[in-house]
Amino acid sequence: MAAEEGARGGESVERRGRRGRISPGAQAIGAGRVEHDEEDRRVFRHAPRVDCAPGPVKFSRRGSAVAASNRLRYRASEVAEPRLVSIIVPCHNGARFLAEALDSALAQTHPAVEVIVVDDGSIDDTPSVLGRYAGRVRVIRQRNRGPSAARNAALDVARGDYVAFLDADDRFLPDKVARQAGVLDARPDVGLVYSGWRFIDEDGRVLRGEGTPRGEGDLLPALLLGNPIHPLAAVVRRTLVAEAGGFDESLRGCEEWDLFLRLSRRGMRWASVEAVLGEYRIHPAQSHGQTRMMFASAIRVLEAFFADSDLPPTLRSLEGQAFQAAYLRGAAACYRAGLMADGDRAFHAAARARPAFLGEPATLRRFCRDLMPTGAQHQDVVVTHWRFVTQTLREAMRTLFRRAALEPEIAALRGRARWTTARLTARLGWKRLRSLIVATRAGTDYGDHRDLLPSRLAP
Repeated sequence: MAAEEGARGGESVERRGRRGRISPGAQAIGAGRVEHDEEDRRVFRHAPRVDCAPGPVKFSRRGSAVAASNRLRYRASEVAEPRLVSIIVPCHNGARFLAEALDSALAQTHPAVEVIVVDDGSIDDTPSVLGRYAGRVRVIRQRNRGPSAARNAALDVARGDYVAFLDADDRFLPDKVARQAGVLDARPDVGLVYSGWRFIDEDGRVLRGEGTPRGEGDLLPALLLGNPIHPLAAVVRRTLVAEAGGFDESLRGCEEWDLFLRLSRRGMRWASVEAVLGEYRIHPAQSHGQTRMMFASAIRVLEAFFADSDLPPTLRSLEGQAFQAAYLRGAAACYRAGLMADGDRAFHAAARARPAFLGEPATLRRFCRDLMPTGAQHQDVVVTHWRFVTQTLREAMRTLFRRAALEPEIAALRGRARWTTARLTARLGWKRLRSLIVATRAGTDYGDHRDLLPSRLAP
């Protein structure tokens, strides 16, 4: 016979004359019914005790109750709440695409997301667009101070364990945050997870070409030679960004590259998700002022990094190559923008930083790719931009070696540079012809370029 009574949060049970107390943990699984498993045996150190003395059999229930309570706590820990991720959206006069960006942020499959928009002194319809999202996004308004200050303002109020960055004209794919936050959850040694991204035009159409992850672990040497990711591809631990001091507000370009360099210099490790999870929108060409500002910012970032007297020799040895790569990227940007004199000066600065690149086919091929529009390194562009790319490369070399006071170490490479340039332009010409043949067979219309096809292939 059993008698039940409430006593100090537990139940009292009497069986065959023996009274005992069952803990709340045992009540939670059904008044003492316990499944015995490995955890039970660890608690008991043997099977449930059976007294062998003559008389009624007596069971000790305390061990089972403790084990059941422990098991309940363990199973509850398996269903931990998802980490909150803060999506930071700086916006300055970005009303045209802002709704697309916010819709993509709010459509994330990750269940714990906060979206913080910083209206950085917009004078367009940005406030009106934000009004449609009242209650769904947090809005900070400030005078125009630039993207670095806008992101820092959002970081100051962000509550997430992790942070993602989304510009007002870009878009996230729905599972971006969930997949990258999952990697950070599973790998506490990793500080930042980045993914692939693709390019879209002003109408949201997907363009050919993608940004792809370039490795994991310590990416500092690779970062010094160029920023391998766009900020929309990253999800990073918020505490690491705070400890590094956030974004440098004196920079009006390359601020994310500067942050990634500082984080990596502090020992942060990278991981990647081999999938396209973001969309970067390509706009018409930048203004001349923006091109010069980005170029100057890149050089400032490297100067600040290499000003550190405590850099290890392995990083110090990359100084010349890092500046050469930055000057070449700047030269390509200036040439694309029609700033030919600025491009010539940057090309000369690259040669002063590291003359050896003048005879390196791989480096000059990268320079030719940088001369093409972003996200457009594919057949169509090889055909369309071939003449501009080859003529620009030849003219950059001619202008460099025509300088009256040319450094001896550069002048010594004149013959090798000419030979490498000739081989590279010939290779690009063959690639162009091959692309035209393939395109013609596929029915692609290249208009005025068809006259370059062999007569048997011409329409």
